[in-house]
Amino acid sequence: MSGLSLTHRRPEMTPLDKLYVKFCYVAGRFSMFKNLQRAPNELRENLEFIEIGVQPEEVVALAISAALFAFIIAVAGMLLGGSPLLLALAAVLPVFAYVSVGWYPRWRAERERFLGMGEAPMLVSYMVMAMKVRPNLERAAQFAVENLQGALGRGLRRQLWNAGLRVHVSVDEALLKFADFWGKWCDDLKRSLHLIRSSVLERSNVRRLSVLDMALDISLQGMRERMQGFAAGLHLPTFMIYSIGVLLPLVLVAVLPVLSAIGICASTWQVFIIYCVALPIAVWGLSRWALAKRPAAFPPPEVPNEVNSIRTAMLAGAIGLAASSPAIIRALGPKVPDTICSLSLLWGITLSIVAYLHLTTVRAYEIRNSVKQMEDEFCDSLVQLGNQITEGRPAEGAFERVAISMRGTRIADVFLRASNNIKLGGMGLRAALFDAEQGALKHVYSRTIHDTLRMLVDIVERSTRAAGDAILRMSDHLNGLKQVEADIRKSLGEVVTSMRSVALFFAPLIAAVTSRLQGVLSSKPGVVSFLKAGASTSPAAFLLALGLYVVALVVILISYAAEIEFGDDRLSKRVMIARGLPIAVAVFTISALVSGQLLAAIIG
Repeated sequence: MSGLSLTHRRPEMTPLDKLYVKFCYVAGRFSMFKNLQRAPNELRENLEFIEIGVQPEEVVALAISAALFAFIIAVAGMLLGGSPLLLALAAVLPVFAYVSVGWYPRWRAERERFLGMGEAPMLVSYMVMAMKVRPNLERAAQFAVENLQGALGRGLRRQLWNAGLRVHVSVDEALLKFADFWGKWCDDLKRSLHLIRSSVLERSNVRRLSVLDMALDISLQGMRERMQGFAAGLHLPTFMIYSIGVLLPLVLVAVLPVLSAIGICASTWQVFIIYCVALPIAVWGLSRWALAKRPAAFPPPEVPNEVNSIRTAMLAGAIGLAASSPAIIRALGPKVPDTICSLSLLWGITLSIVAYLHLTTVRAYEIRNSVKQMEDEFCDSLVQLGNQITEGRPAEGAFERVAISMRGTRIADVFLRASNNIKLGGMGLRAALFDAEQGALKHVYSRTIHDTLRMLVDIVERSTRAAGDAILRMSDHLNGLKQVEADIRKSLGEVVTSMRSVALFFAPLIAAVTSRLQGVLSSKPGVVSFLKAGASTSPAAFLLALGLYVVALVVILISYAAEIEFGDDRLSKRVMIARGLPIAVAVFTISALVSGQLLAAIIG
């Protein structure tokens, strides 16, 4: 195991993980809860996989404690509120709390596995590129784990660490254990790793390269098939999201007055809870359930955000207060129509959210687009760079030639800075690219470009003759990965387009008509006499509740569509929400004003 210097690193916990762990520690102090139920083996396996440092018995104690606490809250609310609607809440809420808490480790483990499977093409690509340059399994595996940060990289790092501790006889055995473990969920990774292992035994160089190419092709095809399966499985959850998020509010307008006719009345605050809390949570839960099975594909650029969040929040709040001025004037005494007050409050909340998201992302999103453009140009630059080095030119000369031939592109600036660092700054090749102060990649926030050029430096430092061919192979590998990404976007395009249409147009339109229908019926009780008792919620309050529901629904649906298309790209989600939210609220506002007049004219 010479040259293998790895340490096992535990995964970084999310804020939700940290909160969950704290609650588990608190609940674990009550021994009677820990012993009420035996922890299943699946729970133990999931906790070992996600490595959050919690014992299964503590999870059981937290689930029981959460169910008991939810039951007490629901019963107290029922006794204080006196509404029969809370009786159903008292029955459902404890079960929901118990299941949610108990299933959290399972959900996290499944999500980590799907994210890990998304790294499979990158892991195979790193190992294949390293094996083509130097057929050494140990070096190839070490290079892969150095550039992978997710569950797959941690799993391979753990097996290599065990090999270093002589738990495994060799790196070959460690790879075999790793392939068997992940093969339960990702068969193409297992097959690819077996081919990489077998390539070492090939005596013919041509045959060895062919086996390695076959391993990469299997991994890429596996990613395509997983994404196609994910796209095919989106129809049911998407239909459920549409039904609960768009159609159910319309149904409730008819159901609530009917319930009032038999003595079950929903007060204003209960309507707000239904539309602004319960329904958004249900839609969000369905979206997370669907997205939990999305295979991660390619990591987005990690662009730093240097905006002052507190100052931006204050400015966004001021914009929201200005938009809410009619409601503020109404509170001070002067008479302002109720509908205008509700809509002004809705626009105040909307514009404050939009302003904050826009101001905190506009600069970072420009950098992100610049990085994506640079990644698109990178493959072509690698072809030219490989040809230049194959002809025997030194790295600094090759960088300069590529920069000249690709003048006007962003990637050309990177190669030109690297060449100047070597020629004028006296830096070595590695420092010219990766120096923390003057490196050409200092402001290039792309893992793909960083990892590929890091490997290029490793190859050039070992053998300039082999570097040219290796760089050309890197270009082929990156083109293969880009093609997979394009295929993924194409397969998911229909679902993404439909969800954006629902979020921006259909949901606000139906919600607006729903709110005005309730307003017209409540103002005309003689039209349907048995609904007279159901006018406990004013039309203006109902309009505001539906408007806030539209805001929450648009945020959830746009995030859902963005994550389907781009994966866990938070910057893209924030930008899309900032762009889509004003459109949806404008559709809601116009529809509410127009439909109110039309319904009043029809009903009389």
